[in-house]
Amino acid sequence: MIINGVTDAKTEMMDCQPEINTQRHVYQVDTLSANNNVPAVADRRPVIKKPPKKKWKCTDYVRKTIPSIDWLFLNYRWSQDFAEDTMAGIAVAVLNIPQGMAYSILGNVEPTVGLYMAVFPVLVYALLGTSRHISLGVLSVLCLMTGKVVTTYATEGAEDDPTLGGYTAIQVATAVTLVAGLVQLLMYVFRLGLLCTVLSETLVSGFTASVAVIVLTSQLKELLGVDVARRHGMMQVPNTFFDFFYRFHTINWATTTVSVITVTILLVYGKYLKERINSRLCMPLPIELIVTVFATALFQVTTIAQDYNMVQMGEIKSGLPAFEVPPIKLFPAVFVDACVIALVAYSITMSLALLVSEKLKYPLDTNQELLAQGLGNVVGSFFSCLPSGASPSRSASQQTVGGKTQMASIVSAAIIVVVLLWIGVVFEPLPRCVLSSIIVVALKGLLMQVLNFPEIWRKSKTDGTVWMVTYVTVIMLDIDSGLLIGVVVSLLIVFIKGVLNEVHVLGRLPDTDLYVRLDLYAVAVEIPNVKIVRYAGSLNVINRYMFKRKLIEVTRDYDDGASATTLTVTVIDGKNPIGVQRPARCVVLDMAALQYADAAGVKMLSESIESLVSNGYEVYLAAVPDSSLEYIRCNNDVKSVRFFPTVHDAVVYHQCSNKKNQDSTYDTQPSKTSILL
Repeated sequence: MIINGVTDAKTEMMDCQPEINTQRHVYQVDTLSANNNVPAVADRRPVIKKPPKKKWKCTDYVRKTIPSIDWLFLNYRWSQDFAEDTMAGIAVAVLNIPQGMAYSILGNVEPTVGLYMAVFPVLVYALLGTSRHISLGVLSVLCLMTGKVVTTYATEGAEDDPTLGGYTAIQVATAVTLVAGLVQLLMYVFRLGLLCTVLSETLVSGFTASVAVIVLTSQLKELLGVDVARRHGMMQVPNTFFDFFYRFHTINWATTTVSVITVTILLVYGKYLKERINSRLCMPLPIELIVTVFATALFQVTTIAQDYNMVQMGEIKSGLPAFEVPPIKLFPAVFVDACVIALVAYSITMSLALLVSEKLKYPLDTNQELLAQGLGNVVGSFFSCLPSGASPSRSASQQTVGGKTQMASIVSAAIIVVVLLWIGVVFEPLPRCVLSSIIVVALKGLLMQVLNFPEIWRKSKTDGTVWMVTYVTVIMLDIDSGLLIGVVVSLLIVFIKGVLNEVHVLGRLPDTDLYVRLDLYAVAVEIPNVKIVRYAGSLNVINRYMFKRKLIEVTRDYDDGASATTLTVTVIDGKNPIGVQRPARCVVLDMAALQYADAAGVKMLSESIESLVSNGYEVYLAAVPDSSLEYIRCNNDVKSVRFFPTVHDAVVYHQCSNKKNQDSTYDTQPSKTSILL
């Protein structure tokens, strides 16, 4: 009874399946256009009329260029948003203090530089940016890339002894920042906000994961106190590990112990305690700042650092930096590196900004972001700043605490100014290994991205190839070289995919007008005397011969099958035959998946059609996209080819034509057929 009940239920469900039952004429494209009053190409007008352009006033341009006029000076809800923005600003500021000092180490500049970056670029972005939640400032990738340029062009000891000549580390860094900002402003002028799309998510993932490995390698010296020279350039990571093992006997065990304790505390808190504690607080617990303050107090009241030769922060300048123009003579030398940094900074920042804006559903202006970031870097370069970018951790903190606008960034910058003026000198006893430990733990998410590679490879072999090529080349060669190779490989794959094409033979699903690939659907059957070929891809000067070769292959099989066809010959009174009945053969080209066709591709299509017609085939083109239809018709030299709106129209037209005598003239009136879906 149960089985019968299940069967009855299934039968009832099958009986209730929706059906489409329609009856219409078989159309050719010309007939369909004529019957529906479709105008000629020259007479066509857009369906949706564009609204008349609004006359912009000078004030409109100013308000668009400076979005803060609207959200801050005119429409800011002080009673509703200021309290939440203030809490978010405090949360971001307490993250900025340890991160700013730590990431300055990567840029080979003084620790206060990272704090400067939390003030000047942040204020400029707050006034000009369109994202409400990203937090600009130090970013490990950008600091590391800038640090490489600093090492290349800075003169060692120039800060302490001006008579040495050359450039100081901060002069080189600010020159990179100014050039990067000018490049971003130039991109803004020429509306190149979409240029960042050349860095796909897969490529950025592989790039950031590999840079995290380089950052980790560069911090081994500070983490373990091993006396090794800092490596740069090609083969940096392998050479650093070689030096590390070769000089391992110089390890400072006190430094190593402090690093292990710091890393352990941060990891344990992040994995087991963070969610529990933060769920009970109004803002995230600043564990990095707490560790930094505790370590500073410990080494202030003890002589552990001096007794065991631990490297400390040393002198920290108080106050805001003086206005200084970066050396213009350095611009040509750092131009290429600055361009790469500008593109990477904008791509990472925009990816984060788009992620947040899509989640919270508010618009972004990609070109306005170029203006905000570019001008922020230009202004920051005059006040001892490195190139800035959006930090995922600080941005997430600003959003989760409840920040509503960039007022949170203004509050954060104000707090950092207070730290610079009166509190910064307090951190002079802090061991550098503590800051290195904070850097390494912050990179955990990026380092673990390598575990995502199997899933990326499983979903897409091409994405997996781009990811692995970028990851390996950045680690084994250099940041700039690896990124360039990754971009080239990514664009090359896009180009190859653009010129590749697919040709498949289709069959009909019984009792339907659906035509599917024979190699995928076992129940599909071929229509007698009709070869249906689907073409997918573009048809251009590069892949035209590939198209011709594949079309010949599928029609050759058709020729082999047709050669065995039996001819019916009628003989009357022993005379010569008076009728030969052999069904006309037809090739239907399903062009629905045609992406683009150029002159060379259309010429090859015409030649292929002409070859098929000369071999006795009737050739029909079905479902040609409107964007290519007129171009193909105007440049097609074979006038006997017919165009149909669907594959089924072409098949039914051929079947109806075959029923008539071959010597008679075909009726040009459309035939009727019933279609049951």
